[in-house]
Amino acid sequence: MLMPWWMKIYIVLFIIVIISNLFFQFKLKGRKIIIVYEFFSAVYMVFLIVAYWTPILINNFNPYYLFALPFILGVDFYLTLWGKEEELGVKMPEMSHKEFETAKVISIVFASPAYITGLLLACHVLLNKPVFYPV
Repeated sequence: MLMPWWMKIYIVLFIIVIISNLFFQFKLKGRKIIIVYEFFSAVYMVFLIVAYWTPILINNFNPYYLFALPFILGVDFYLTLWGKEEELGVKMPEMSHKEFETAKVISIVFASPAYITGLLLACHVLLNKPVFYPV
């Protein structure tokens, strides 16, 4: 099973959005811990996507690599759904509260393929059988 073209495009777009978001947060002087967390969670999610679509990686995947997945999903959902601008350390004078909330929803929708792939990988590794292959 090879990675489909649409997933390769998604990974490239995901990386571009993460890099631009990190640059934007540096520019706005966001909280450093959030910036570092976002970088490492993005790298981890890309790792899970690549592992899911690479036969040699998925068949030899160590379950210990999945320990971070619930933490990352929990923190991402918390920050996206319930996190306030003050918690994120970002002051955006040109955005209203409603626009900020809309941006958070778009963020979770855009990241959802990464979350779904990570969960599919976890099911595959923990159940020791393929759960779903769309190709």
